[in-house]
Amino acid sequence: MAAHKPVEWVQAVITRFDEQLPIKVGHQNTHSKVSTDHNKECLINISKYKFSLVISGLTTILKNVNNMRIFGEASEKNLYLSQLIILDTLEKCLAGQSKDCLRLDETMLVKQLLPEICHFIHTYREAHQHAAELRASASAVLFSLSCNNFNAVFSRISTRLQELTVCSEDNVDVHDIELMQYINVDCCKLKRLLQETVLKFRALKKAAQLAVINSLEKAFWNWVENYPDEFTMLYQRPQTDMAEAAEKLFDLVDSFAESAKRKAAVWPLLIILLILCPEITHTISKDTVEESKANKKLFLDNLRKALAGQGGGKQLMESAAIACVKLCKASTYINWEDHSTIFLLVQSIVMDLKTLLFNPVKPFWRGTSSQNADVELMVDCFVSCFRINPHNNQHFKVCLASSSPSTFHFVLVNSLHRIITNSHLDWWPKIDAVYHYSGELRFMFSDTLNRVVQSTGTHAPLRMTPSLTFIGKKTTSLKFKEKATEQDTRSYKCLLLALVKLIHADPKLMLHNPVKQASEIQSSTAELITGLVQLVPLNTTTQLSQEAMEALLVLHQPETIELWNPDAPIETFWDISSQVLFLICRKLIGQQMVNRTEVLKWLREILICRNKFLLKNKECATMGGGIPICRQAQTKLEVCLYLFLWSPDTEAVLVAMSCFRHLCEEADIRSAADEVPVQTILPNYATFSELASVSTMIGTGRSTLQKRVMALLRRIEHPTPGNIEAWEDTYAKWDQSTKQILNFPKNKADDGQQEWINMTGFLCALGGVCLQQRNTPGLATYSPPMGPLSDRKPSMISVGPGDMTNSAPSSCPSSTSIETPVSRFLDRLLSLLVCGHDRVGLHVRTNVKDLLGLELSPALYPMLFNKLKNSIGKFSDAQGQVPITDANTQFVEQTIAIMKNLLDNHTEGSSEHLGQASIETMMLNLVRYVRGLTNVVHAIQVKTKLCQLVEVMMERRDDLSFCQEMKFRNKMVEYLTDWVMGTSNQAADDDIKCLTRDLDQASMEAVVSLLAGLPLQPEEGDGVELMEAKSQLFLKYFTLFMNLLNDCSEVEDEGQTVGGRKRGMSRRLASLRHCTILAMSNLLNANVDSGLMHSIGLGYHKDLQTRATFMEVLTKILQQGTEFDTLAETVLADRFERLVELVTMMGDQGELPIAMALANVVPGSQWDELARVLVTLFDSRHLLYQLLWNMFSKEVELADSMQTLFRGNSLASKIMTFCFKVYGAAYLQKLLEPLLRGVISTPEHISFEVDPTRLEHGENLEENQRNLLQITERFFQAIIGSSSDFPPQLRSVCHCLYQATCHSLLNKATLKEKKENKKAVVSQRFPQNSIGAVGSAMFLRFINPAIVSPYEAGILDKKPLPRVERGLKLMSKILQSIANHVLFTKEEHMRPFNDFVKSNFDSARRFFLDIASDSPPSDSVNHSLSFISDGNVLALHRLLWNNQERIGQYLSSNRDHKAVGRRPFDKMATLLAYLGPPEHKPVADTHWSSLNLTSSKFEEFMTRHQVHEKEEFKALKTLNIFYQAGTSKTGNPVFYYVARRSATSGDVDPVLKDTDLTCKHRCCNQ
Repeated sequence: MAAHKPVEWVQAVITRFDEQLPIKVGHQNTHSKVSTDHNKECLINISKYKFSLVISGLTTILKNVNNMRIFGEASEKNLYLSQLIILDTLEKCLAGQSKDCLRLDETMLVKQLLPEICHFIHTYREAHQHAAELRASASAVLFSLSCNNFNAVFSRISTRLQELTVCSEDNVDVHDIELMQYINVDCCKLKRLLQETVLKFRALKKAAQLAVINSLEKAFWNWVENYPDEFTMLYQRPQTDMAEAAEKLFDLVDSFAESAKRKAAVWPLLIILLILCPEITHTISKDTVEESKANKKLFLDNLRKALAGQGGGKQLMESAAIACVKLCKASTYINWEDHSTIFLLVQSIVMDLKTLLFNPVKPFWRGTSSQNADVELMVDCFVSCFRINPHNNQHFKVCLASSSPSTFHFVLVNSLHRIITNSHLDWWPKIDAVYHYSGELRFMFSDTLNRVVQSTGTHAPLRMTPSLTFIGKKTTSLKFKEKATEQDTRSYKCLLLALVKLIHADPKLMLHNPVKQASEIQSSTAELITGLVQLVPLNTTTQLSQEAMEALLVLHQPETIELWNPDAPIETFWDISSQVLFLICRKLIGQQMVNRTEVLKWLREILICRNKFLLKNKECATMGGGIPICRQAQTKLEVCLYLFLWSPDTEAVLVAMSCFRHLCEEADIRSAADEVPVQTILPNYATFSELASVSTMIGTGRSTLQKRVMALLRRIEHPTPGNIEAWEDTYAKWDQSTKQILNFPKNKADDGQQEWINMTGFLCALGGVCLQQRNTPGLATYSPPMGPLSDRKPSMISVGPGDMTNSAPSSCPSSTSIETPVSRFLDRLLSLLVCGHDRVGLHVRTNVKDLLGLELSPALYPMLFNKLKNSIGKFSDAQGQVPITDANTQFVEQTIAIMKNLLDNHTEGSSEHLGQASIETMMLNLVRYVRGLTNVVHAIQVKTKLCQLVEVMMERRDDLSFCQEMKFRNKMVEYLTDWVMGTSNQAADDDIKCLTRDLDQASMEAVVSLLAGLPLQPEEGDGVELMEAKSQLFLKYFTLFMNLLNDCSEVEDEGQTVGGRKRGMSRRLASLRHCTILAMSNLLNANVDSGLMHSIGLGYHKDLQTRATFMEVLTKILQQGTEFDTLAETVLADRFERLVELVTMMGDQGELPIAMALANVVPGSQWDELARVLVTLFDSRHLLYQLLWNMFSKEVELADSMQTLFRGNSLASKIMTFCFKVYGAAYLQKLLEPLLRGVISTPEHISFEVDPTRLEHGENLEENQRNLLQITERFFQAIIGSSSDFPPQLRSVCHCLYQATCHSLLNKATLKEKKENKKAVVSQRFPQNSIGAVGSAMFLRFINPAIVSPYEAGILDKKPLPRVERGLKLMSKILQSIANHVLFTKEEHMRPFNDFVKSNFDSARRFFLDIASDSPPSDSVNHSLSFISDGNVLALHRLLWNNQERIGQYLSSNRDHKAVGRRPFDKMATLLAYLGPPEHKPVADTHWSSLNLTSSKFEEFMTRHQVHEKEEFKALKTLNIFYQAGTSKTGNPVFYYVARRSATSGDVDPVLKDTDLTCKHRCCNQ
């Protein structure tokens, strides 16, 4: 379009510019500002080619905007902003007008643009808050316009002058004459103005003459300041025509000045006209001058006299001062090397001028109305004097003195600012000439700052943090006797603003400290910078706040930071800059600023500057960065940025997100300097980087942006002081906001309600990391499969038998006695789910439901599940009835919606946390409540939603945890099949019929998912045999499904006759029929053993459709891979075998999920049985070492010291004792029997008593001691010499114990280590006594019990005599002391044996190392218990069944099953469901009661004879020579022996053994 229709395209751009002005679109945000700036740049570029078109269009827009009628403060501000945008665009277009482009039609300029520009210049109103800015902007437009279009403006001025020459009125409009003050004037243009004035001055009225005089003076300064080279050249090459016009005008004006008043008005112009005549100035400097020049010389003489106060009165003296200042100022634009006469003239008046203007005793004062002009005059004088002679400091010192008027201070500061910012001539001195006054200027800043702060009522000290101590000068001038007046306050604010601008202009002026110590330099810098920081949050002085931010930004430039303290720049940077961040962020957090977003933008720039400095010094970037204020600042900065994320202002959110990028950059620099991972400095580095990348979403809507923010907040993994404090601060604000919304609701949503929604989402999304912070254990050491250390103190492994009976692990990791803020927050949210407020109730309920379901951190799922479960559980009354109320129903509906959203929403990390709390109870309670709903339509709708929830729940089954999954799913199937209506619903209403069919569909879809792989599990205790009960249950469901299929067929037939009206219903029925067939397939697939007999007959049904349905079901179960092995004779044995495999299953990291869970939940009274079962099962699988490692590691981890290790009746101790008993019996028999027989055969007179109090008459203590020592020596040497005979299984036990006491495993292995299957060792638990633990346990649990009680241990046939028993007991004490590596201290009578004990420490240690230093390979060990008795398997079945729920709770809280793939608990639950409950009968009811079926005697017998190792036994086991069917007359089971199957066996022993086992198996079942 731009190429083919340029005019239309330009017009379109102009139109878009117009439509996007603030007056048209309202308040500007980031997006609209960017768009407006883009439009402006586009027009500026177009104006270079289509100048007239653009200027004409902008003029029209400006005219239309000026004519708009506005109402209200907001509209007025938008009008002002629009005018500024238009004027600024016009100015840039005019300034960029190329010289060779076609001249704009001057008539168009004069008629269109000029009037609009003059409108702003002429209608200047002092009271209008924006008028000064608009006038300045319009003046800039006029200045640019006059550059290339001077004739148009000059014509307007000339025409007005001509009109005024013939005007007879005294009060005339001189606005057009005043235009010459604002136009671009070069030498030629000034000459034209002078010549035009000379022609018409005399004919003008007095008012017009004064206007011309005033305007020409300003036109002159426009020329000098914009074209200084032309003015300088005037004194090198004087221009005759310029001098001629100036001289003529001088004469005209001088003749006009008849009275003193007129003289005072014209003297400033007269001195300028003289300056334009260099030759005349030189001529009149002589003593005699020609007559035509006499008036000029007389003027100068009068000027000097008036300045010195020697005549003419105050008015002339003031005018003389003004004229002399103009003279001095003009002289600075002339090069001193030109040796102009004007310099002599300046020297003659400058002393009197400074005396007049800078007299603190009698300040120069022309009245209140001229106050600004007086200040400007003094500034011009000060700057001129500095440029004339920078080393004449008298007036400088006068202005610096604290006793001088505040006006002098203001003049000084503004003068310095002008010297810094306006120094474009080479011969002007630089500001560094006054750097040595920096101390006094800093003092002035501190003094003024404190006065302003006191006057505004903000009594904050300069230093907010104690990290530095002031050593420099203290402010002592703040002791006010009287409260400052409002005028004083304004003057101090003006002075402070000027000082801040001065710092902004040149920070070196305030930072100069040439002779101070490093600590003093740092203190003075800190005082300066923290003083500026105090000004940033001042709401009453926006301009002061803005300038303070600009000054601080300049101070944070890398080259300026190095000046903070040149001796230690890095350390000073960390200290002072951290204080800046800390103080600003604290103010932002407190929401004490009206311009918070602007301050945040500025803070972002500060962060950028900080990083530039650190990058410049990257090698030593962290030097001094470890001080507390640095950490405090980082925390506050994090808190501040987090809190901005829930702001309703989208721009503020985006700015805060972009700031995270600079946090990451700083962390990169610091980590590189310290050579550490970046996460050690910024734990959530990755998420912060993502937040920063999203900050570029400028066009994003508020809602979309918040969703993205919350998604990223949920990914915050690591708790830090920043995010914890941010959450808690937000929660406090949210709590107040919630009360505000409920107590003072508004009719429509506003920013307050949007902020509340954002806060709610923020708290939901970030709450998980706060929960994690409270659950993070202090030490990252070994974490065995029993969970974190904090959860493991009440463990089965290490407490007494009665401590944990009937206890279960908490399913909620956050459950503590003290309610956390996160818990209170969730409680409040749940209460808001049923908010009944008239105005905002629906709004609150909807938002809370959506945020809980969609934005909640997955880490909070367990807590939410438990709270929902508890809330719904409280619906029941004392009698167990569930009353139906509107509030309860509403809560149930909300819960269903939340749960469905949670399960549907596959949020990152949700899988990890979903299973940490069981939802079975809650789901069952929901179903029970919904069953009681009475309103038909509403009940159907809620039931449908609940069925959909159940379906989603089963889709996420692998991520959820179930304590009694099979029982739960069976119950759900029972409830949900009751809702399937079929044709039983006779409702006449078609709408209700449709709802009913929807419910049927939803119910069947849920049932399909529930039945997948579900063994039917009838209710216990109904007195019916298990298989019969399963068969009846199968028949019930199968019949229901068949009836539903028949209903579908019948209704479909009816629907065909009705026609199109029923097509929708037919589609529903087709889907329902498909679901029903799936349900039947799943039902049969999982229950072939009990269901095939009921379903197989359908294949021969007389109804073809029924037969077809059966074939569909059969086809589907075959496609699903149904295993018909369950119909085999060995199905029960196979299931028990799989159960054993499951319990002994080991994960990649060596963990044993089911076994260790069982160990944690079994009551202490059953530990002996559990120890026997576990050791037997694991040894049979060659996994005994893994069992011992897990058990011993946990025991060691929980032990307080070596003295308590394996001393209590813990499960680990019982497992160790059982191992010693089973595997060490033969070893002890061989080792101890000959030794013990030697002791018991000693003569009767030999005694071993060494306790003097127990000696019998005639016994000799020393002889007894020798006797005891002899047998002890004999026993000890035999023991340590038997290492070659030490059983390999016991070597494994000792080696495992040795390793467990040596090391603690890393709590969380890295991903790489997990892949490499490495056990990372991080700390030694008991390094000094690790081998001692082996010896101590071995003697305590194995050798010494056999020595002390040889008869009970089966080593001797009869009990030893008491004297021998006493000797054996004393000997065991000595042996235990050697093993423990300790001497006797408490028992005096044992101390004589300390030498013997000590001498054998090394021998014992070598023996222990020999038997424990390595473990024999698993395959080389003779697994004597590789046969598993049925008694052990049945005991395992009983233990698992009785503790099934607690195992589920334990695993869900520890999540260790995630490490082993498919959850073993699910497999266990399925197997147990197939096996059914263990059958218990009272012992008195059977004649088998005399047998100890759980003892290990039988196993020991079989082990001793090693029958299980014989090949004939192994072959015999596979023949299945027995089966049982029916009972005898007395009710006993009848076993059938199939002789032909054993005919090949020639040995009777294996047959007897198998017979015994079969009978025993049946007895255990009975």
